[in-house]
Amino acid sequence: MRRERWHDKLLETLRRQPSEWHEQTLATLRDAAARQDIVIYSDPKTAQPVRIQLIPLLLTLAQCQYLRFLGIRFRRVLNQLLRAYGEDHALQAVLPLSDDERAWLSQLAPKGFPEPLSVFERLDTNLLDEDPQWLEHFRFLEFNSVGVGCIHFMPVANQLIAEQVLPIFQETLTSTTCQLTADPRVLLRQLLEVHAKAIGRQTCVIAFVERRETSEGGADEMLRVSQWFQDQGLHTVLADPRDLDVRNDEVVYKDTIIDLVYRDFSLSEIVSIEKHGGQVTAMKHAFQHNQVVSALPGEFDHKSLFELFSSAEFDRYFTPSQRRAFRTFVPWTRLMRERKTTDANEREIDLVDYARRQREALVLKPNRAYGGQDVVIGLDATQAAWEEAMARALVQPDTWVVQAFAPLPQVDFLHLRDPSKPTKEFVTMGFIATAGGVAFVGRTSPEHIVNISRGGSLVPVFLLQ
Repeated sequence: MRRERWHDKLLETLRRQPSEWHEQTLATLRDAAARQDIVIYSDPKTAQPVRIQLIPLLLTLAQCQYLRFLGIRFRRVLNQLLRAYGEDHALQAVLPLSDDERAWLSQLAPKGFPEPLSVFERLDTNLLDEDPQWLEHFRFLEFNSVGVGCIHFMPVANQLIAEQVLPIFQETLTSTTCQLTADPRVLLRQLLEVHAKAIGRQTCVIAFVERRETSEGGADEMLRVSQWFQDQGLHTVLADPRDLDVRNDEVVYKDTIIDLVYRDFSLSEIVSIEKHGGQVTAMKHAFQHNQVVSALPGEFDHKSLFELFSSAEFDRYFTPSQRRAFRTFVPWTRLMRERKTTDANEREIDLVDYARRQREALVLKPNRAYGGQDVVIGLDATQAAWEEAMARALVQPDTWVVQAFAPLPQVDFLHLRDPSKPTKEFVTMGFIATAGGVAFVGRTSPEHIVNISRGGSLVPVFLLQ
């Protein structure tokens, strides 16, 4: 799927640019990032612009098409599987919810999840775009299906690099051209409009709903996405779950009837709001009437989802073709507790003993956290630190997973603070696959755990034509 490697050529082109060009371009990107809210908040009042790499990752049309096929296929299988969650104790065991969440779920979907099941998600991977054997090393890292990050950051970063940097690459690219990849905001709009029509809504007024509390390492993307939708001619509001109400069997925000809610909160957050006296009747109504995207199946973006795909115990749920795909692209994963299970070769193991002995080949992750929080990579940890992390996980069984380590590609870039110096950074490639197309989220970091909230950078992703 790759005819030529371009990254080194683009890197050399950047090296040849005068220092004045680097200084001006980096200053322009910093100013634009601050102006267009490509920022992370270290506290509610302190915004730090997100760094944007100057060299894009280049994907072929064949790669884009294949990833879109994989993403849509995975979601279709998941939706079919999760329809049985309420009656299937095996699924409940591998995708555990709290008692309060289970009670809420039984209220929201007593007869199963309402159709259609619309989920807007990002699948993070270790794709190395220019590796001719990329499919041999390609692995999914995790699913993110509630409050997907970077759907504002990424298209703006792509556009900035297209305007500020891509012109100097034209001579290097010769007859080859680079095009912007799909805008995730466009894919979200298409999905929301289709869903609104499918549930019988005559209009598509959207409430972008998130908790108003700001957390460290947070972003304010929902405001910008809501504004972008307004610029496209749609009626949107930005609200906290507690701001919505129900009148005449309709969800309303002030005097505006809401057709759909795009949520940036999990079920556990709504449960917490209710337990602390917050009014969430409108959110219950919206879920019960299938007016929420991502729908309830999006709630199961647990890391332990990969145990379903990587254990023969659950083979009965899948076709032979699906099992082959999962075994190829999904790393071996198990919920962490004292148990007997099987390794990646289906040999019986004692999980705790196996995890202790195979440290360098494994990763420990909180099952339902995000942002790289508390992840321990065995290769980077001492045996003592690894066993301490294991002990912490075992105190709260089934809240952590142990997973086969999927190496991230390391790619050469120029140091963004001193462009005269080269730097190697780890890269992750996320993608959003819908019926309308496929959009990408590229991120880099000098550390193994790649995340924007931890100081990572955005890396543009273009289509190579």
